[in-house]
Amino acid sequence: MEGRTWTGCCRLPMEPRLNRSPPGTAAEDPTQQTDRSATSRGCTSPMKLPRIAAAVVAVALAMTGCSVPGDEESATKDSLNFVTVIAANTTDPHLVQAAFTLNSGAVETLVALDPRTSTLKPSLATKWDSKDGQNWTFTIRDGVKFHNGKTLTAEEVRKNIERARKVNPGVAKLLPIASMSTQGQTLRIRTTERHPGLPSDFVHFNTAIIDTAAGVKVPVGTGPFKIDSFDIRGETKLSRFDQYWGGRPKLAHVTMTANDDANARLLALQSGEADLIYRPSTESLDALKKDSKSTVESVPGTRVYHLIHNYAGPNARLWKNLEFRRGIDALMDRDSITRTVMSSQGVATDNPFPGKREISPAPGPTRQKGTAAALAHFSAAGLSVSGGKVTDSGKPISMTIVTYVARPELPQMAQVLENAASRVGISFKIVTADNIDEYLTQNRSRWDVATYSVNTITRGDGSYFVNGSLAPGGAQNHGSLDDPAVTSLIASYNTTVGEKPRAGIARRIAATVRDKYYTYLVSPNETAAYDSSVTGWITPPNEFEYPMITKDLARA
Repeated sequence: MEGRTWTGCCRLPMEPRLNRSPPGTAAEDPTQQTDRSATSRGCTSPMKLPRIAAAVVAVALAMTGCSVPGDEESATKDSLNFVTVIAANTTDPHLVQAAFTLNSGAVETLVALDPRTSTLKPSLATKWDSKDGQNWTFTIRDGVKFHNGKTLTAEEVRKNIERARKVNPGVAKLLPIASMSTQGQTLRIRTTERHPGLPSDFVHFNTAIIDTAAGVKVPVGTGPFKIDSFDIRGETKLSRFDQYWGGRPKLAHVTMTANDDANARLLALQSGEADLIYRPSTESLDALKKDSKSTVESVPGTRVYHLIHNYAGPNARLWKNLEFRRGIDALMDRDSITRTVMSSQGVATDNPFPGKREISPAPGPTRQKGTAAALAHFSAAGLSVSGGKVTDSGKPISMTIVTYVARPELPQMAQVLENAASRVGISFKIVTADNIDEYLTQNRSRWDVATYSVNTITRGDGSYFVNGSLAPGGAQNHGSLDDPAVTSLIASYNTTVGEKPRAGIARRIAATVRDKYYTYLVSPNETAAYDSSVTGWITPPNEFEYPMITKDLARA
């Protein structure tokens, strides 16, 4: 792919990567890259990558006094340059495979999330109600204007939902709607069956509301900023929408780009090309905190790094053995990974819903870890253990682990597993995929395990995760997990009405996958870094459910 090459002494090339997965298959995870190839490489110490990145940070921090074209615009108090991670693959909000358009502040959804509590809050819908979980009434906010001056109506919302379901099979599956009708600002929806999670489904970025008659080349939304130009391979230019229903935005102009290379984002901030970057690498945070010109934020996230076991791959027989999974789990020292690989920017976890949320399970039994514990589990799995080495029917065990760089900690976790497994005689070949989801889906017979980042606590209730990652056929169930006990719990969860009863089932699901050793490792913090002149920024707990450019964002 051709990308823009910036000129000027401090600039480096930044090439926004495109997402090319089929519509509707992308899950809420920043894993969609550009290329469809994958490369294998030899890996050494888990600390190799942080050292390289640290060197880049040092160089970036040393670059002072450099004249950067465009600095005058960047320095103005009413404009801001923002670099996020994942680019839009299309200008169509109903098809886009990442939340770029929602993040931009140009479009809004019916229901939003509070970034501080991850609880549902009104957005374009002021309230919603259902007595039975199947027949729903949504009240659409009065006085909302599209960027072209048209008034938002319930009928326009209906057209949006209808269009999104038509063009995106993923949305059609997300929203199991049997019928819709409107009267004034009231939208009535009947689902095909009881669907208590419908309001939270309308948080999804593919359900954004636009003026459907205006087309999608330059989406016309209702947010605090309107899109002036939209180049999915380069910059998106936005300007203030003075008639925004939530109040006049403080910034006049925003330029938004994407780059999945954490070091490139860092250099953009340090050179002055960017005023705000999302998710700098964890190993760069200490250096950034020492820079008086930068502010760094780190908040608890809603995702988990874990291992996907391939139950349909070349070593499926081993992965289906609970004791083998326990052995691999014992090799992954969560506390050490959190301290070293994550630079303590996260919390160790053995389940998908960590913390003290209503859906978080009670702590499970203490897990054994280390080489001795792993060997004991491998022996219990029926494998041969001799001289501290493991064999299967007299043959060495060789596996392939797939990882990707959009989350720079994941390749390091692959190295941790490779190194630990080598001590017990199990060899892992590391493959780095440019598009992790495509690679895992299209090469099921070529991999055994993957390091993966998944947004688990979606919309505060985990509904998207349990259906997308744990249910058979789910968009992120790349390992073909088919656990009858888990599937039964999911079916019950999907038809249960009431927040507390649903939370209780979610806790049971989390405890079940924990106790079956499906290897959840760490919940990373979400981070941002910005010029000290930036005010009003709130670092969201994930990048897929929140607008990032808000009316309150400003420059001092």
